[in-house]
Amino acid sequence: MKGFKKEIWVTFFIVAALGIFFQLNRLDVFLHINPWSNNASMGEAAGKEDYAGLPRERVLVIYDAGEVQSVLRRHMIEKILTEQKKEAVRLPLHKAEGLPEDLGGIVVATNRLKDIPCLPEIEQYVAEGGTVLVLSQLQDDLLTDSLRQKLGVLSVGQEHNAYGVRVPGSMYIGLQGFGFDSAVYSTSIAEVRLLPESEVEVTSADGQPVVWSHRDGKGRYFVCNKRERDDKNSYGMYTAMLGQLHEDYAYPVMNMKLYFIDDFPSPVPEGKFERIYQETGMNTADFYRKLWWPEMLNNGDKYNVKYTGLVIETYGSQVKGEFAPLSDGSARLGLIVYGRELLKAGGELGIHGYNHQSLAPAGYGQDHLGYNTWESQGDMEESLRELKRYIEEVYPGYEIHSYVPPSNILSPEGKQALKNVFPHLRVYASLYNGLATAKEYFQNFRVNPDGTCEIPRVSSGYVPLPEDVWENYNVINYNGVFSHFVHPDEMFYEESQNLTWEMMKKGMGDFLSDVNTRFGWLEPATASEGADIMENYFAMDYRLERSPEGLKIHCWNFSRPVTFILRSRKGIVSVQGGRVQKVQEDAYVLTVEQPEFAVEWAGEQQ
Repeated sequence: MKGFKKEIWVTFFIVAALGIFFQLNRLDVFLHINPWSNNASMGEAAGKEDYAGLPRERVLVIYDAGEVQSVLRRHMIEKILTEQKKEAVRLPLHKAEGLPEDLGGIVVATNRLKDIPCLPEIEQYVAEGGTVLVLSQLQDDLLTDSLRQKLGVLSVGQEHNAYGVRVPGSMYIGLQGFGFDSAVYSTSIAEVRLLPESEVEVTSADGQPVVWSHRDGKGRYFVCNKRERDDKNSYGMYTAMLGQLHEDYAYPVMNMKLYFIDDFPSPVPEGKFERIYQETGMNTADFYRKLWWPEMLNNGDKYNVKYTGLVIETYGSQVKGEFAPLSDGSARLGLIVYGRELLKAGGELGIHGYNHQSLAPAGYGQDHLGYNTWESQGDMEESLRELKRYIEEVYPGYEIHSYVPPSNILSPEGKQALKNVFPHLRVYASLYNGLATAKEYFQNFRVNPDGTCEIPRVSSGYVPLPEDVWENYNVINYNGVFSHFVHPDEMFYEESQNLTWEMMKKGMGDFLSDVNTRFGWLEPATASEGADIMENYFAMDYRLERSPEGLKIHCWNFSRPVTFILRSRKGIVSVQGGRVQKVQEDAYVLTVEQPEFAVEWAGEQQ
């Protein structure tokens, strides 16, 4: 009898404990025991401006003020040099009567070469060991016979379109052997025949020279024989060419590998998607849980990737309040389960919106997307407040730092609404490149006056187009940023109708593997970490000192290690104030950790 009573009491306490557990769980108490945080933290700025009096490296840029293409090239070169903390010395063609002193290189951004008044001085500069970059499609009647020879050219023919890309040379970092055929990616070039000793760096898919170099005396000419395209790929190409101006050319980069997942966590479509079901035998929810998400986590671990997931609460088209809390318990459960696993894997939660209606009034190109337009900024803010409540209910105290606009459309009113509701927002991540006629939100990498950061996404998809990969690889050469995004539901898109899940899985694995092979030095980062890196990159300053024994970088106003690319064929025997990694025969990645950084050259030079 006594044992029976004991069993009753034990059963009672177990039932009571389970009841309390499930009640607390229903009230989300366990979600709040160990809350996730996402607070921004920057260290103290290091280094003093003791070396600010040292001269910056100076690069002369000769351009034709009467030619739009030439002015555009000058602008691009100046932007690159400014971000590299070097000085661009601007010189209009008609005033180029002499060369300034103490030049670190010359860029000629026009094909009117024989019209440059100081052309003899430029030729002497190269003969004595200098490097000149010629950025323009060549034109035969604007060259002298002597200059044609110096540029490594036998003959110059007519202008025509050349398709695709091949990279046989080492001018780019990480792109030797890269190439693709394309019926849509073309570059307008002049047909040329080169001297046998010219070294070809970039060609079209059928081998027509686009970029090459030619030695003359002790120096070299680099020629970029193309017109500017209506895109930003030239930033990477020009940066790679600038890296050839000196035998020891160093410049800072951001060094971050970003990966965004739009619409995640978000409501999972109910039922079956026929192609998924036929291939896997699973409904959509099971496919997400058992195949797609495990593969994403596996890729993150295998290829050293951190994900920034962009939360969306509903796919409803409501743009007028009141915005009621989501009644779908499965979507909220997805926010809890997927969100926690994302954070546990080192990722971050950002936002995509209350729904998938772009934060913009009429006139922003939403018509062709079938989106509704917002009548007021107040309506936008009300929807965002509901989104904020939705997230904070599960992740109390978690700061939202990043936003990706649905369909890459964002108005000034939408930006202000975001700032008003999410005061800790630091990152806007839309698109890097696109046609000027499009009404999408295109960005440059920059820190805004209010301290927020523009960090565009460059490529997309599980099987990215080769021209998108080319663009992303150009950005890596330009400023050391890899930035890619996917959607969980891309299997359902019309443009994916010829792709199976196995093809998409393999395509993403191959892409990330290629990125790691070519650019294994890139550091994974979430959007918040990317903002820290970007702020540090733009805030810091430095000066270079070169000597026969080595290279010194005097760096200040940095709160985290700074990455530099060093283009040099010299061997390095020791390093102080940081770390060094050789990434190809003529390139190193330098990690500057102290205000005084130095490398010592090996005794035998190539």
